[in-house]
Amino acid sequence: MSFVEYQPAPDLQDHIAAYWVANTAPNTAGAVSGRRVYADGCTDLICNAGQSTAYFYPMAGQGKRIALMPGQLYLGGTMTSYGVLTSEEGCVLTGIRFLPGGFYAWFGNGVAQAVDSVLEFPEQMLRAVMVDESSLEAKLNTWFLDKTTGQDKRACDFLLLRKLMYESQGQVSVQQLARQVNMSIRTLQRLFKKNVGIPPKDFLRIVRFQQVLTHLHAVAAQNDSSINVNESLLGIAFELGYYDHAHLTHEFKKYAGVLPSELSHFYKTRISAGQYF
Repeated sequence: MSFVEYQPAPDLQDHIAAYWVANTAPNTAGAVSGRRVYADGCTDLICNAGQSTAYFYPMAGQGKRIALMPGQLYLGGTMTSYGVLTSEEGCVLTGIRFLPGGFYAWFGNGVAQAVDSVLEFPEQMLRAVMVDESSLEAKLNTWFLDKTTGQDKRACDFLLLRKLMYESQGQVSVQQLARQVNMSIRTLQRLFKKNVGIPPKDFLRIVRFQQVLTHLHAVAAQNDSSINVNESLLGIAFELGYYDHAHLTHEFKKYAGVLPSELSHFYKTRISAGQYF
């Protein structure tokens, strides 16, 4: 499965992280293609613009298989664990990845029902744009720039919250966060439920996990064979406020489905050993 991302127009980047296309090319073996999806706090709109059905397996709901049918538009909610997306020859998925709070800012729909799931989304004009992958970036920029966001103070509040959480690398406490934006804990929890569908404490864990991914990328980019992976992970655990190496590994496995050492090896070698990354 090939995967290509496109940047949205600058005026859209407060709420939209990327447009993307996942394409399953013909293969002689007829094998199923797959991609691991890590928990990232984002929400996606996904259109199956191809000829075959794709399937999403959210690991938070083990045993669940969600079909993404050709020609349909879906909302993929915040994930509290990793998932796996599979497809066969002829499947083309087009997508919009919204930054945390971005989907709510644009559409005014809370995302709690879509957490760890994929639901049909009845926006036919947008579906008509996304069902054709050609010139996707330009068409989506036009669609969103022509649409009024209906953005209100709640959306602005979450922009500030998101900034504070990422600046702290997920290490700010819920109490500190509430004080920084002058809100009660209860108001903060309601804001999170509307914007990302999960409690602030759970979301902060995902932010911290994303920082671990950033650190692993940086270590791999050094291309230094003398770096000890376990020592590096211990340093990352200390820097990001995990209790110890074991605590980091446990949370990482939940959000990524692989061990940090396995992902670090893949980043360095690009050898998947049969796993989806």
